[in-house]
Amino acid sequence: MVEETEYLLISRLEIGSLFAFQIQISRLNSQHKRQVIGLALVAEEDYYRVIEHVSLKQISDANQNINITDTQKQLAAILQRAVNMGASDLHITRNDVLAQFEARVNGVLMPFMQIKSHLCDELVFVLYNVEATTRDTTWNRAIPQSANILYSLSGKPYRFRYAHFPIFGETPDCYHAVLRIIPSGLQKENIGSLDKIGISPEEIDDLKKILSNPYGAYVIAGTTGSGKSTTLKNLMEWLQINRYDDRGCFLTVEDPVEYQIYGAKQSSVVGVEGGGFHAAIKSALRRDPDVLMVGEIRDNISANALAGAVESGHYCFTTVHAGNIVSLLQRMSALGIGSDKLSTPGFIAGLQCQKLVPVLCNNCKTELDVWTISGRQFTVYTAGEGGCPQCKHSGIKGRQLAMEYFLPTYEELATISKQEWLNTFTLWRNKRKTASGLTEGFEIREKVMAHVLRGRIDAKWYAMEFGTMAQEDLEMIVGKIQ
Repeated sequence: MVEETEYLLISRLEIGSLFAFQIQISRLNSQHKRQVIGLALVAEEDYYRVIEHVSLKQISDANQNINITDTQKQLAAILQRAVNMGASDLHITRNDVLAQFEARVNGVLMPFMQIKSHLCDELVFVLYNVEATTRDTTWNRAIPQSANILYSLSGKPYRFRYAHFPIFGETPDCYHAVLRIIPSGLQKENIGSLDKIGISPEEIDDLKKILSNPYGAYVIAGTTGSGKSTTLKNLMEWLQINRYDDRGCFLTVEDPVEYQIYGAKQSSVVGVEGGGFHAAIKSALRRDPDVLMVGEIRDNISANALAGAVESGHYCFTTVHAGNIVSLLQRMSALGIGSDKLSTPGFIAGLQCQKLVPVLCNNCKTELDVWTISGRQFTVYTAGEGGCPQCKHSGIKGRQLAMEYFLPTYEELATISKQEWLNTFTLWRNKRKTASGLTEGFEIREKVMAHVLRGRIDAKWYAMEFGTMAQEDLEMIVGKIQ
């Protein structure tokens, strides 16, 4: 990006025949949603000079007055530009000759910059060895490593979570690194409100029921980038303010600490195995907590430590990686929390799976089709070709949280005790019939479909992500939405 309305694409094309060349130009048009209006043919050595010059010029204007080394200055400008774009992650793919940078904005990877690989190594070396506040050892591209970096940009604190892993190339120097961008410091807007989560009032009422339990495990599942940490932060802040009146002892054990949580005493346990987590949880339990949050259950040791905390009468938050409610139960069982514990009344305060989905730009979305369901007509939309300046030509303007959740009944607990997962699923799904709105019993895909019918989510994207939906499920959704 040179400006919001300008786009420079640098690519290598193999010219075998005129027809093949035209095909490659068409493919570039499709991939980048732009019409190629100019073309420059340069020698290979000039190709790399152009890439280096343009990419470094894009970041040279930021932080000019900072008295630091050139590499640190370039690094600060890169991070500032990523933050200005609203990126959640910055991907760095270091190949043999070139390093490609991509920014994830609203869930979509977008081209960011390209530089020569040796310059990328210098940037990452400084980032890891000089700027990192917590890290494993000295930077080594040949082994997996992670780090936590605190950085101030334009007077605002940020936390960057770094991880890299070696990848295949012609030389052993290639790697893929990702920087997760996390606003640091206490976010003071609407502290203690669940409205900012972005779900319906009926869903908020159900979450408050989960939070009203005197003890138990509240487990949140989702893939990387599904907003689990943000949801945890909002839930804990609501609990501290509304249930404990700012007087609760809230302790966390995280790897590492991400968001600062109002009213919580947070601890980082970085780069240690489950035993370290177990020791940290035991220490937290000795410090008289009202609420304990364990960042993630990763093995039998941490799972059993969490189970012990719940059984001793504490309210505990944690996360795992799972795709839906039943697989979440199975995952907890596989990690060593037996069905006898899972089925004990009060052990599970609530289970939740969630996903962040891209929201269409209202300014440039285009009508795709009109669907008729249960006698009602719904206009569905898709992203406008090429986007517009308002959405930075992505067609997407923000993301929407979609979640499914589980408040166990005695009947469901009986099926869990026998590991009758299909019966558990059937009982949970039957709750749709008596639900007031799209609440418990509805799956993530059904709640996303409701947004498709409201014209907020791309119908084409939905079909690629979730596939088709049975007519009876569509009719059930339509019966619950206004």
